[in-house]
Amino acid sequence: MLEINELSLPCSIKCNNAISDSANILPFEIANQLLRHLNRFEGEQFNILTKMPETWAIECKLPAFSPDFDIWIISNLGESAIKLLAIITTAEPPILIQALPIAYNIAIEKTNYIESEFWSAEIDNSYNIAVTKKYERLYSITEENAGNKSNSITKQDNYTIELNGKISYQKPETFDINYLAIVQFADTSVVGSLNEDWVLNSIEIQEQIESLNILFVTVISAFERVEIKNYHGETVDIVDISSFINKHNMGYLALKKGEKTLFIPYASAAQCLQKAEGYFKMEIIAKNEDE
Repeated sequence: MLEINELSLPCSIKCNNAISDSANILPFEIANQLLRHLNRFEGEQFNILTKMPETWAIECKLPAFSPDFDIWIISNLGESAIKLLAIITTAEPPILIQALPIAYNIAIEKTNYIESEFWSAEIDNSYNIAVTKKYERLYSITEENAGNKSNSITKQDNYTIELNGKISYQKPETFDINYLAIVQFADTSVVGSLNEDWVLNSIEIQEQIESLNILFVTVISAFERVEIKNYHGETVDIVDISSFINKHNMGYLALKKGEKTLFIPYASAAQCLQKAEGYFKMEIIAKNEDE
């Protein structure tokens, strides 16, 4: 019987440690089943495709909540590039019930850009698994339009280990509601505390756009999952604005369902609305009666 260290819950799994050759090598009968399962996982797929390792080691196991199966964390040997969560039956011979990639760390340097992908996972006491997946393509500053061509995307997939040992995927919420919205955002971990202008701008913008049924949101954290709510408090969409945060610490976004988002640099409320008018194709700023 394999002696495997047990990892306590809740746990956080990155992908930056090395597995020695003396680790518990994954039994052949399990390794033989592994790749077939890896081609079937739900959620965001790998952006950077590489050849899957052939030799795997059992790094640790999670506390069992069923006598019928074990939960293993598996890594490739050597410098770790990928970690899997595998559900294995305790009967003989052991059978792989399901496998899920939960951590990934790869970077490729090309002539004029660096492409990287990093996944990490958090697992809680209820065996909910949140896998955060970040992909970046960063162009050299010498490349023409490097800032516009560079790309950064962060997404999160959520799973749960069920009582039968299956891993269920929680499909993201989808909304089919047309809307117009302005998001005022700031990354306070970079810009620090916000001054009175931030509050006054948000009040003025909302006063100008509410009667036009343009929605308004302010956000200073959790940029991967920003809820757009109507004026009845109902969620009409959930958007990921992290790619804008990676480029800009502060600003506005004009959103129109099904169209490309417009970024507006942080400025006064009037300047923001002036830019938004062209995007929404409507007059927003109230005009004085004397004009």
